[in-house]
Amino acid sequence: MVDPEQRVLFGCQEALAPRQILQAGPVSLMRQGTRFGPISVNGHEVWHGVEFLLRDAGWGTPGARLGTEHLHVDAQGFDLQLTAYVPCSAEDVLGIWDPQARVCLDMHVQGDVQGSLHFSVQATPSHDILVNRCGWVVMHPLSAAGSAVQVSHVDGRISKSQFPQEVPAWPPFTLVKGIHHEYAPGCWAHAELPGEDYELEDQRNNADASFKTYSRSNSMPRPYLLQQHQSWRRELHLHVLDVAPAQLRLQASINPQEMSCAMPVPIDAGLMRLGLAITAPIHQRPDPVLLAQLTRWQPDYLHLTLWPPSASDAVDWSQVRLWLDAAKAKLRVDICARDHALPEWSTEVETAAQQLATLMAQAGVVPSEVAALPCGERSAKFLRSLFPTAAIGGGTPHFFAQLNRLEGSGGEDFMGFTVCPIVHSADDTSVMQGLQSLPSMLVTARRRHPGRAWHLGPSGLGARASPLGRQPLSDGRKRVPLAAVDPRSRGLFGAAWLLGHMAAAAQADVNALTLPIVSGEQCSAWCAAGTRLASPTEAMLEVCLQWQGVQAIELQQVSQSGAALFKGLFAAITGLAPSGRQIMVANLTEQNQTLHWHHPGRWASVDAQSWLRYEASTALSPWAERGECPAPIMLNPYALARIDLPR
Repeated sequence: MVDPEQRVLFGCQEALAPRQILQAGPVSLMRQGTRFGPISVNGHEVWHGVEFLLRDAGWGTPGARLGTEHLHVDAQGFDLQLTAYVPCSAEDVLGIWDPQARVCLDMHVQGDVQGSLHFSVQATPSHDILVNRCGWVVMHPLSAAGSAVQVSHVDGRISKSQFPQEVPAWPPFTLVKGIHHEYAPGCWAHAELPGEDYELEDQRNNADASFKTYSRSNSMPRPYLLQQHQSWRRELHLHVLDVAPAQLRLQASINPQEMSCAMPVPIDAGLMRLGLAITAPIHQRPDPVLLAQLTRWQPDYLHLTLWPPSASDAVDWSQVRLWLDAAKAKLRVDICARDHALPEWSTEVETAAQQLATLMAQAGVVPSEVAALPCGERSAKFLRSLFPTAAIGGGTPHFFAQLNRLEGSGGEDFMGFTVCPIVHSADDTSVMQGLQSLPSMLVTARRRHPGRAWHLGPSGLGARASPLGRQPLSDGRKRVPLAAVDPRSRGLFGAAWLLGHMAAAAQADVNALTLPIVSGEQCSAWCAAGTRLASPTEAMLEVCLQWQGVQAIELQQVSQSGAALFKGLFAAITGLAPSGRQIMVANLTEQNQTLHWHHPGRWASVDAQSWLRYEASTALSPWAERGECPAPIMLNPYALARIDLPR
């Protein structure tokens, strides 16, 4: 049955596995399908999650599909038995493929009254299947950063250290068989990982808010073969050694759904410029609707990425000129090399860049910024000779992981990378939590590449390209990790995530941020029966792209006992509009939230109901006027609020 609100929220009607709370003594864990987590004790997140994952030969993560399940609960804990399977694509099957190609899973999960969890799985491939990884994954939360850890290795060594604060480019711990960590002051937990060589990596490299320990070392050959009908068993054991007391911090005395807000002040950072991505091929005249949008929005710049080989041949620069004139915007051009691991361009790429400069000059197109991805001293000097008035950039067209592992750079004015939150997982909660990882990325990047400005994007829910190989297919109707198209881009969820990303970037003092493209299959707009329909993201951009730059603001929780920095439920940005200063707030959660606003102004919101009214009559505004402030600002799941402050 079609649920209009679900469609507006998520851009699709995908049915998700229900969530279930399981209890094992002092330990509680959330289960959804074959994923278990977060795992907590008295409100302290001990482990972020546990899952048995298959990474295919293209590094995609096909989801497990549930079969039978049986749960027994008693005073001693719980006992859960599941059957499931992971479907396998034709590209990963050796020999003749059929739609029943899969890895079958028989899973057993137990929790006992002492607070121990035991995971076991027997996996059986139906065919000869190539994979990059197939085994247990256990994740620690981002809150573990800086916490003490002791790692037991397969060779008998014990490493005493801390979870990293900055983002390491490579796994800080390898040959792992056990992880003993302090999840709260003086309270420890232990993960026992028998049967394989495990490695621990920092998932902030790929915009996740966790540390991940996975089976099979990255130094081992891959892809590797799972042989037909040859079963194997793997186990994982988690033990809570000390029970932390219930958290008695400030939040305990406040209803978490009713936050008060001190008058927010813009964070002391520069104004962040906003740009829009455009994409080749550009041969036909732009849609008049898009040109009208650009005329209203007037982003600071348009951002065109050219991929090899000979991507510039796909561009009619006179059409680009139309886009630029409509937007009254500058132009950034990225020229991507074929091998992103090399620190310098090849002669072939330099020749293509010379041809590009000639074509642009003939069309009267003068870029304000040109990036070589990757870059280096020789490439930077070469670009300066071709584009003497442009700022020169470097970095990667892909994710922070690729930037963090970039060996060569030098001579650039700015550097950048893109952010995609669905590289490893596409579940709603993980995507929103990943917004917390961006500040650590920028701290790490500035230390490794000092003296540069930082430009991010184009960033969005979908992965515009994968540095790891082929991308999973997506029809735009389901959440698929690493897919180019994510349906939530069309919904309120996508607008809330993008506002959260803008807030995190502004707070990290990013100089420029490229927003997702406004045309093509990866854009946020709906297309129905050949008609282009607007989306909540575009309603948000209609407001903030008319600001004179963007700043982040901090919302404060206020109670009788003091104040604490608020994180996690809302994101907020501010800017100066022609009518005066405005604030935009997004509810980042699937629950109703209330922000008590004690200051003068007026407020309006976009939520599922206001958007459905707008769809029924586009003569109406999607922003529902809510009245004067001070007021409790009540936001439904993933809703947006706009607060107009008095002059």
